[in-house]
This record gives sequence, structure tokens and C-alpha cells, in this order.
Amino acid sequence: MNRPLCKVGLWPAPFSASSRQTLVCLLLTALLPQSLLPASLPGAAWFERRMNPETVQVREVKGVTERIVDNTLSLTLKTFLELVLMNSTDINLTRLDVYTANNQILAAKAPYDPTASLGFSTFRSVSPSSSQISGATTLSTLTQNSTAQFQQLLPTGQSLSAGFTASRSSNNSAFSILNPNIFGTFNFTATQPLLQDRSRIQVRGPLEIARTQLTITSRQSEAHIADLLATAAVEYWSAVQARDNVKVLQQTLDLAQKAYARDKQALDLGALAELDIFQSEAQVAGRKRDLISANYGYRASVDLLRRLMGADLTPKLRAVEIVLEDDPAVLPAAAAILPYEEALTAATRLRPELDAAHRQVTVDEINTKISRNLLLPRLDLSAQMQTSGLGGNQVAIVGPLGITTPAISGGLGDSLQQVFAFSYPSYGASLQLTLPSRSSGNRAQLAQVLVNKARDQYTERQVQEQIVEDVRKALNSIDLANASVDAAVTARDLARKNVDAEQQKYELGTIQAFELLDSQTQLATSESALLSAHVGYQQAYVAYQRATWTILDGLGMVLETPKTN
Repeated sequence: MNRPLCKVGLWPAPFSASSRQTLVCLLLTALLPQSLLPASLPGAAWFERRMNPETVQVREVKGVTERIVDNTLSLTLKTFLELVLMNSTDINLTRLDVYTANNQILAAKAPYDPTASLGFSTFRSVSPSSSQISGATTLSTLTQNSTAQFQQLLPTGQSLSAGFTASRSSNNSAFSILNPNIFGTFNFTATQPLLQDRSRIQVRGPLEIARTQLTITSRQSEAHIADLLATAAVEYWSAVQARDNVKVLQQTLDLAQKAYARDKQALDLGALAELDIFQSEAQVAGRKRDLISANYGYRASVDLLRRLMGADLTPKLRAVEIVLEDDPAVLPAAAAILPYEEALTAATRLRPELDAAHRQVTVDEINTKISRNLLLPRLDLSAQMQTSGLGGNQVAIVGPLGITTPAISGGLGDSLQQVFAFSYPSYGASLQLTLPSRSSGNRAQLAQVLVNKARDQYTERQVQEQIVEDVRKALNSIDLANASVDAAVTARDLARKNVDAEQQKYELGTIQAFELLDSQTQLATSESALLSAHVGYQQAYVAYQRATWTILDGLGMVLETPKTN
């Protein structure tokens, strides 16, 4: 198998910004004490990727300058389409649609993102006492709370949450046993839906839809790029026709000038009336006018090709002469055109539009599952576990018999030891059932999803019908173009013979000059008709390649489909 000469992705390859020390690292280093810094911080590259996501760079025009020789750019259809595929602004804009669809996959993963939070608060309270049991005439209390929370939704359907709270309290009360005291609590909760959203379809469904939508967008982009390439190929052959039309008109001008030269010589010799020379002069002037118009038409066609391949963005490229090398009379091999049923089978298998329409129905099926799931009762099973601990500095106490208990130092370590040793555990479970009353909104959503599914199935049928029409129309156009070429060749050959015969008659003096000029005009018309027939065949073949999805065959190019995240 031949390797492709050019591999073109539907979406541009990402690029990273230049590495640099991030502001986050500088702030952490400058503001935090050295003792509080962890052994290793995330590198600057990690923060760079975090704060500067991969983006798309606008591509520069490439491939054109390398093909310029002596300020001339020689093009064949193959090289022209390669440059269009690399540099066309319309194609580059289409490729961005796939990038956008890929970003939606990342957004759909958001429900599975774990969340963690840390908090700290401090509060000082000073208040007068109205009771002896307050332990102080003016009670002063300092409370400091620290919290840590974590939540995670698992792909298997469970919701997990865990939290740790440490509360430190100190006061001037004489009756406090622990002062300051630290009370720590750790709690853990797991919840499993048993009916509605048991398989997490409401969260998993949007992610599956985003992944499918990426493929749909990719296939639609392929189809649109193929349309743009087919249009570019048609414009290329139109430019070739304009080029060869200039040659045809130049030949007719040469014939008219030769006839005028003979008439002028006959006039000088007195063999032609002075009034008869005006017809030859008018013929030459008219053909000069047609030739000038044809030259400007060809120039406009070349400028369009220049724009399609991005060669009009700099003065240097705008000044380059473009030479088209293809001959429209060199027709594609008849073996490359399949019979109708075979061509239709290939088109049905390969056309990306049909695959995109089919995948859209798959999206509707996922939405149907989501909507049906919303109509189920909600039954959630939850399990909770909690443990706590208390630590602090124990105050010296004098007992009833005068026995004094000495002060004992303690703190956070005592509280954490009790918490994670499960010295004071608490646990339980709950079952909660929620019955929907009418669920009118969810029922309407399900009904609309089913309507959308039927609509997309009809759309898929429309695409199939369009493919059938495209293949049939392309084959009919090729048949018509083939017959037109045969007829145009016959007409051109007869016109040439007629010009030769009329020329001999004119030299013998048996016909007038206008009759010779008329035969020359008929020859020019037949030459133009043959050129149009050849170009029409080439354009019909482009339509056939687009209809059967063989437009890239033989060009050495493939379209890469991006990988799903």
C-alpha cells in the first residue's frame, strides 16, 4: 500500500506556550514560611498547562513558496488540491468545529471531578457573666475551627463524601477541665441510587453524547471539506477552460488576420472593391475584442485559484505567475467509473454524511434512556459513619478530700488518636424514597425526545435519498459529457474540413469573403464547444468522485479523524 504523500488532520495539532516560572510558584515561595512548604511543589510546567490550556495556532501559508521556480508556480489538479487542503481559510475554519466538539467532552466530565475544600475560622467572644457557674466574672472565649471536605462521584454510581472538623476552644472559666480543648470529628457518607439514576445515566449519558457528537462533527467536517475540495476542483477546470479558450480565440484571430491580409493584398491589386475590405476589418476587430475579454476572464479565474490556496496574502505571492499544466482532453480512464449499483453501494458505505446521520439517531437513543430514567421513583440508600475525639490541656483539679489532680498537657495529637482509633464511633444507614406525582415536565421531555428521534430517522433517510440522487446524477452527467465529447469532436473535424474547402473556393473566387469568415467562425465555435465538452467531462468526474467518496483517491492525501478523549 502506498503511503499518503500528505496527511491532513481535521483539527489542528495543539501547541504549548513557552515554559516560564509561574506567578503561583512565586507567591507560594514568598508568602508561606519555609517550614510549611511541602517537600515538592507541582512544577512550573504543570501550572503552565493548568492556567494556559492547549490552544489552536493560526497556520501560516505553506507549500506554495517551495513550488515556485523562476517566479512561476506550476500547478496540476493534484498539487492544487494539496495546497487548498493545507491553506484554505474555509477548510481551516471547518477544522475548528472538531476542536470545539472535543472540548465538550472535557466539559461533560465535570460531574466526575472530585472536589476538596479547606477552611479555617476564628472568633473571640467577651461577655459578662450572670451566674456563678460561668467560672469568671467576665467570660472570654476564643474558638478556632478548621475543616477539610472531600466529595467524589464514582463512575459506578456511588456518591462519596468525607469531612474532618477540628474545633479549638479556650476560655478563662475556672470550671473548665480542658483548657484549651480540641474536639475533632471525622465523618464519611456513601450514597447509592437504587432506582432512578442507578447506572448514572443522567451523568454518563451527556458524556457519551459528547463523545458521539465529536464523531458526528468530525464526519460532517469531512463532508464539508470534501465539498470545498470538489468546488475547488471545479474552479480549477474552469480556469483551464478559460486558459484554452484564450488559445482558441487566438487561433481564430490569426485566421481572421490572414484573411484580412489576403483581402488587403487583393484590394491593393484592384481585385477587390474598397467597400468589401470593411467586413474583414470588422471580423479582426471583433475577434480582438473577444480575445481581450477572454484574457481578463482567465486572469480572474487564476486569481480565484490563488485565493483558494492562500497565495494572495502577500505581495510576493500575488506577483507569482501561475501556470496550469493539465490538459482537459486527457480524460480519466473508463475503468475508474463503476456501474450504478456498485457505485451506490460504495457511496452508501463510505459517505460520512450517512454515518453522521446514523450516529445522530444513536444520540437520540441515549436521550431517550435519560428521559425514561427521570420518570422512575428515586430510592437512595445511604450509609454514614462518624468518629470523634477530644484533647487538650487538663487543668489541675482539687478533689473533695483535698486530693489534687495535677495538670496534664495535651493537644491535637490526643484528639486525632481518638478519632482515627474509632474510640467514639457513630454509624447508621438511611433509605429515602421519592415518588414523582405527575412529572409533567419529564413526560414532555420524553415525548419531545421521541419526536426528535423520528425526525433524525427521517433525516437519515433524506441523506440516503440524496446519496442515491448524487450518484445517479453524477453518472448521468458523465454519460452526457462523454456523448458531448464525441459529438463535439465530430463537429470540430467537419468544421476544419469546411474551412479548408471554403479557403480553396475563396482562392478560386467562387465564394465571397464573408462566406470564408463564416466558416472560420463556425470552426471557432466548434473548438470552444469541444473544449467545453472536455471540461464538462472533467467536472462531471469530480462530481462522481464526490458522490462515491473517492475524491481523495490518487491524490496521496488522507483526512485524519481526531481521537476521542
